[in-house]
Parts: sequence; structure tokens; C-alpha cells
Amino acid sequence: MLSDAQMRARCKRFMISTLNLLVDQIHTVWSCKIKYVAFMLSLNVVEMFNQVLHIRLLHTLKIKRTSDYIVEWACSFLKDWETLLKFNEQMNDMRKINADISQRFLISLILFLFFNASLIKKCKTLRIKIEMFNFVNDINILAYDRFIEEICKTLSRMHNICAKWVCTHDITFASEKYEFMHFIRKSKRFDMMTSIQIESSVIKSKSDVQVLKVQLNMKLRWDAHLRQIEANHVTWMLALSWLEVFTWEAIFTKARQIYSAVVRSKIAFETSVWYQREKEKKLSDKECRLETLQNQTLHHVAKIFKRVSIETLKAKMYTSSLHVHLNMLQDKIMLRSWINNCTQKIR
Repeated sequence: MLSDAQMRARCKRFMISTLNLLVDQIHTVWSCKIKYVAFMLSLNVVEMFNQVLHIRLLHTLKIKRTSDYIVEWACSFLKDWETLLKFNEQMNDMRKINADISQRFLISLILFLFFNASLIKKCKTLRIKIEMFNFVNDINILAYDRFIEEICKTLSRMHNICAKWVCTHDITFASEKYEFMHFIRKSKRFDMMTSIQIESSVIKSKSDVQVLKVQLNMKLRWDAHLRQIEANHVTWMLALSWLEVFTWEAIFTKARQIYSAVVRSKIAFETSVWYQREKEKKLSDKECRLETLQNQTLHHVAKIFKRVSIETLKAKMYTSSLHVHLNMLQDKIMLRSWINNCTQKIR
């Protein structure tokens, strides 16, 4: 019923699946015998679910041969919300609520996948060198070719198709959030200062851009992503300090729990996209930078162990090395990908 390119709010489809799909596609383009260059155009829908045309959504559900019961339920979900208040065993009459439907509801995300399924299908049927993946209201179009001029023409054509679809479905794209980026190993072969004309605006190509909260650069070396983590680490440390102060000096075990659940998760966020297990025990430069951030946080949490070696500190705090933690995350991702093979390369 839905395209494989549509992620989020679906069983066994996660943000990491979308990123792995994008990275695999780029590496597949690079591995071709013909020297291709890849460009990506990112589009974003404004106020996703509040702009959904209800009649069009219900029509799409019927086209997908959804059961009448689900169509009727979706119709009741989209309009005529009512509520009642109960206080001291007293209950008022039913009253209508004039409020927008939050896109934080899981059902809102699922219905929006059906709403824009026709756009994904329409773009997929074109016999041009593009790959498309959709993460709810983020639409990313990856085009590849030997010539940059052909890529720009392809992306402009794809945007025209999206613009026509937007007019018929009564939604809008946030033009200020358009992102245009190139992916290439050797930049000397191509002109990387190129730009694309979309309607009345000119979008210049960027060397790094944020995709699903992960910073990507043109050679997929992940330095921009690590710089972003290092910049945010200062804020996380400050938040941890304030939390300890305003909770009457949070005890050691609670501070360690907050670090393991929040800070370390942020440090290791989506590292499985670029992280690969090393046969040797020697850490790579990227792992050393992340390990340094963890060591700083551990010394901050365990203030009484400031002069203790980091290995002793990890043992006292029952915290494993970040290298071990990343290996464990990688194993989980590999197991999940093996169970549900949803990341496919360009055929």
C-alpha cells in the first residue's frame, strides 16, 4: 500500500533506516564504473498535518482499498471533535473543540504517509536517474549523473512535479528550508559552486547540510556531525550541572543514570551510520573524539574522582568504554536490518 521509500510511523522503519538508505545509495553511485556525481534536494512541508486536505486524504484511502470502517474512523478523527468536563461528579454537555490536529499523534503521521503516497509513486514511475525517500514531511530527492547540468535539469523537473502536486493537494513547501547539496569524492573533477533555479529563487549548493538531525558533508567523512556533537556537548554539560544544583545536589547514582540515559545517547546519536567495528583495538580519530567527550562528562559527574585514571573511573561508575557501547549499538542495528531488510541500494 505504501512505497518502500516512505519511512517513519511504519513497522521496523526508523530514522537510522532512512540514513542508511541514503548513505548506501550515495556509495552505490560512487562505486559505479562511470564517474557519477550525486546531488540532493531536500523539501519540507509547512505545518504538515494542519494543511492536509481531508477530502483528498479520504479519497486516497479509498483508492488504496482501505476498509470502509477505517475510512469512516479517519473521517471522524479529522473533524467534529467534542469533549466534556467532569468535576465533583458533575458533568457538562458535550462541546465542540475548534483546535488543530497535532502532528505529534502517531495516527497523524500514518495518515500523512497515505496522503503523500501519490507523490512518491508519481516520481518513482519516471525513468530518470533519481532516488527518493520520504520521512513524514521531509522529502529528499537524490539525483546522479555524469554532468551537473543534467542533474540540475532533473531536479528542476522533479520540483515542478512536486509543485503541481502541492497545488492539487492544497499544501505548501517551506521554500526557506530548501537544501541543495552535492556528494562527491574528488571535487576537482566537477564545479561545486553550481546552483539550481527553482521558481524565482536560486539555491546554491552546500558542502554540508543537516538531514534528520545528522550533519552530512559532501565526502561523507562525518566531521561536520562530530563538530555538531562537540558544540552541543557544552550545553549538555551545563544542563547536567544545573540539574544537579536544582535537585539539591543529585546523588551520584542518579547523576550516573542521567548520563547513561541522556548524555551518552546524545553522544552516540546515529553513529552507527558511519561507525564500523574495527578488528584491532586501536580507536579511530572519530571514536577518540567521542571517547574524549565521554571522559569529560564522567569526570564532571564523579567530582570526587577527578585525580583518578579514566579506567578506574569507568570501573567505579560501572560504565563501559564508548567503543564497547558503539559495538553493542552496531550489533543491534545489524540484527534489526537483517530481520527487516528495508534498506536497498540502487539497482
